[in-house]
Amino acid sequence: MTEPSGPSEPSGLRRRIVTPAPPAPVPEKREPLLVSDEPDKSQLTVSPKGETLVPPTPEEGSGETNVVRATGSMAVATLISRITGFIRTVLIGAALGEVVASAFNTANTLPNLITEIVLGSVLTALVVPVLVRAEKEDADHGAAFIRRLFTLTLTLMTVVTVLAVVGAPWLAEMLIDEDSKVNLVQTTSFAYLLLPQIFFYGMFSLFMAILNTKEHFRPGAWAPVANNVVSIAVLAAYMAMPGSLNPAAPSSISNPHVLLLGLGTTLGVVVQCLIMLPALKKLGIDLRPLWGIDERLKQFGGMALAIITYVAISQLGYIITTRIAAKADAAAPIIYQQHWMLLQMPYGIIGVTLLTAIMPRLSRNAADGDDEAVVHDLTMGTKLTFIALIPIIVFTMVLGPDIGHALFAYGSFSDAAARTLGLTVSASAFTLIPYALVMLHLRVFYAREEAWTPTFIIAGITVTKVVLSALAPSIARDPGEVVILLGAANGFGFIAGAVIGALLLRRKLGTLEAGKVIHTSIWAAGAALVGVAVILPLRWLLPEAGSAVGSLLQVALLGVVFLVVTGLVLSRSKLPEVQNLGNALQRIPGMSRIITPDQERAFEVGEVDPRDVSTQFLGPDTFNASPVPPPMSAGVVRGPRLVPGASVSDGRFRLIRDHGATTGARFWQAREVATGRPVALTFVDTTGAAPMAPATPREAAVQAAGVARRTKKLAKLELPAVADNIEVLSYRSGALVVADWIEGSSLRAVAESGETLHTEAVANSMAPIAGAMAAAHDAGVPLGVENRQRFRIDTDGVVRLAFPAVLPKANPETDADAFVAGLELLTANTASEALTELTRETRALVEEDAATPVEFRRIQSRLNEIADGPDTTVLEAPAVPTPEPEEIRGGFGSRRYGTATIALLTAVAVAAMIGIGILTTRLVDFLSTEEETPVPQTATTAPGLPVVLEMRTSWVPGELTLTPASGGTFTIEQLLIDASTKPAAYTLYGIPADSDGRIVLTQGTVGATQVSDDVDSRLLKSAVLELPDVKEEPKVTLVGYNR
Repeated sequence: MTEPSGPSEPSGLRRRIVTPAPPAPVPEKREPLLVSDEPDKSQLTVSPKGETLVPPTPEEGSGETNVVRATGSMAVATLISRITGFIRTVLIGAALGEVVASAFNTANTLPNLITEIVLGSVLTALVVPVLVRAEKEDADHGAAFIRRLFTLTLTLMTVVTVLAVVGAPWLAEMLIDEDSKVNLVQTTSFAYLLLPQIFFYGMFSLFMAILNTKEHFRPGAWAPVANNVVSIAVLAAYMAMPGSLNPAAPSSISNPHVLLLGLGTTLGVVVQCLIMLPALKKLGIDLRPLWGIDERLKQFGGMALAIITYVAISQLGYIITTRIAAKADAAAPIIYQQHWMLLQMPYGIIGVTLLTAIMPRLSRNAADGDDEAVVHDLTMGTKLTFIALIPIIVFTMVLGPDIGHALFAYGSFSDAAARTLGLTVSASAFTLIPYALVMLHLRVFYAREEAWTPTFIIAGITVTKVVLSALAPSIARDPGEVVILLGAANGFGFIAGAVIGALLLRRKLGTLEAGKVIHTSIWAAGAALVGVAVILPLRWLLPEAGSAVGSLLQVALLGVVFLVVTGLVLSRSKLPEVQNLGNALQRIPGMSRIITPDQERAFEVGEVDPRDVSTQFLGPDTFNASPVPPPMSAGVVRGPRLVPGASVSDGRFRLIRDHGATTGARFWQAREVATGRPVALTFVDTTGAAPMAPATPREAAVQAAGVARRTKKLAKLELPAVADNIEVLSYRSGALVVADWIEGSSLRAVAESGETLHTEAVANSMAPIAGAMAAAHDAGVPLGVENRQRFRIDTDGVVRLAFPAVLPKANPETDADAFVAGLELLTANTASEALTELTRETRALVEEDAATPVEFRRIQSRLNEIADGPDTTVLEAPAVPTPEPEEIRGGFGSRRYGTATIALLTAVAVAAMIGIGILTTRLVDFLSTEEETPVPQTATTAPGLPVVLEMRTSWVPGELTLTPASGGTFTIEQLLIDASTKPAAYTLYGIPADSDGRIVLTQGTVGATQVSDDVDSRLLKSAVLELPDVKEEPKVTLVGYNR
């Protein structure tokens, strides 16, 4: 097939419309309707008697002001969310210690992993764009779509949550097994209590998507803050609670400490979800169950499969990495997770302030096929990222151990583990650069609907990371070093992904202006090195910090000095991106007095889209399960790649402006090249919108013939309310319907202008279209109106069908529904009881399928009566001239790689990164062997780690005697009792190794929940547990040390 486009149309794209041979003759034009010469009344503020209406004062909290305020509020919310999230992370380590924290955090990632695979990514990438489309196109503004989506999500998340809780032991063993150093029993106990978060995470994602569509952003921005606050309160309560969880204790689900942490953390997610409900209620969102799946969702099964595959591959890499870490060292999982969250802090803040304004424009330019603009935006985004992140990377690499100690060495989190965390941050700080590049690349590919290309990229990232991670235990000299290499392996994985993306984009775009990026990078790196040269001597001069708080103050001081020195050097560079960085830093309280960027020299980055802030930065902060970039919104773009300025139909027409789409058709304003005649083009595609399940050629051809036949029949009626000079060009898999362009405005633009419309003008505008429907239905042909985007209001104030094409599913019922939807839109801005009553009656007729031609004629008559005022006002719309774009040449993606080529590039990049990674780790190991000072071990590898003591028991009612199975001596750290009885007193006695007398070790009360009692004992040879009121032998576990 050949697409109906001239030489300038991009090649290699999916072709659906073929050029007819020979071209169909152009029919003779009939006289168009006369355009009124009366004064412009497009604002509709002039009454029939000539009285001027005072335009309403815009509400303070609406329109652009609302968007600006929402964006500012979200930026603040994002910053606070990052800060409170970081405090929560520090408290997890300080309260639990690195070993118990590994078990807790490993279990706490399970709900995130499952939610992302089941719903999160698909909701962001596919459902949200369709939701936006339904809100704009449907007569009920997407209400039915939301109800169906809510019912589907509620059912899906309920089923998945129940299955996940039932399978908690298997899910826990998926991340760690019995041979790992992490406590599997504790992890499983936590999993039972944390997995119900799946339901609330899923519902929160849906609620946030709905509110974002309604441009109500604040609840979704602040809800994660509430979650963090609840979690912080829970951790504070744990620290105040008597006793603690022992790293080696097989703590059950009934253990009070486990219950507090598990239920409290889940409560935070519940609060996060419930915060959204008042906003939904305020907006009047109907959440009553409604079964069914919207047809528009079914069209994107192939893309959904690609996105689910993307997420599944990335999560598989995280699972494998976690298993390797857990087998190497009990502290490794928490260190790996915390190092990534620490690195995400600067990226999250810099991303919100620098990149969110570029991202939407980058997507639009990629979807429109503007090569030059895409290259420009990619270069700008890369330079802004590098100028901000390279100094942070250098600072972090140099002071990583100090940062780890300053931020994490509190409470039960050992100094050794904090140092290992700092070394991991130092070794993996470089990851931020390739990670940011991958994020930019993915945005372009998703905007172009290349859903499987990001999957290849994430496959390259995952394979590289997994291979290098698998080698880490054999390369590391000590188990405590494995996590350091795992962090570096993650970075090399992202380098592989960045290389794959750059190769593909270079093939499609040509030059990526690497020289400009290198120039910026040299300045950033040079400024950072100067900053390091200043702070290193200062660090040596400062006294040794005696505590973590002292280290924190020192690192803060060094950071301020580094920032000042680096900023002074960069200020001499005259780089525009430095001014953008200054704008970002000005948002920090107090910095605006110090930093005064030159706004004229800064990059013009466009406007921030609050939806982009929400989905790309708040979302990952909520679902921070693994270090993988989230899939971007794929958008909803189907059919031939049409862009302003492109030539179509063998160069006969040049496109000017996109006027929307419906399933199977796209509407464009264009100009006939030979005559200069403005035309409306309706591109009809009968192959089906689902890429993975298109219609067969025969089905497409039959449907295309039907569209052409019925559209020609409609044209022969020559209805005044239908566009003039309709011409149908038939193809094997569709049609191109040409008609005279109707000057004026769209029905939606007038209805949503916010102005008060005159009743007579509205009635006068809708009467002709009612008559047209009656005439068309009498002739046995639908008018072919399934949504209001087809309507335009001409300069005489008459609503007309501007984009005629009778699609396969068109029928009188869809016509009637679109008519009453348009009538409701216009009537909403009037104050006429008669018009409101007629609209209500018409809606009732439509819902009863009783809108016959006779009824439409009656409706036309009623509208004419209402319009017959003393001085009839017509609904006028100004003819706004549309600037014509310059003719484009080529198109984005004119050269494509095949699947085999992409796979080969992926393999080459992966192999190269694996080789570089191995050489790097070998080099580090070689250099480190020259040092005599041993690497400090974490607390998890230190000698004397508590273990579950193997004891022989002897039970007589009321007394349990415990002696070591090995016959030696022991000390006890913790006592666990599972008795499942009514409250009863207990006393634990110890028999010292050097005597036969009993000493009291601890006393308390046993009940239905597991008792967890800390014990500080001397060297013992046996122990006795007295339970006077307990008749059955309880399950008792002693945790301590064999001597």
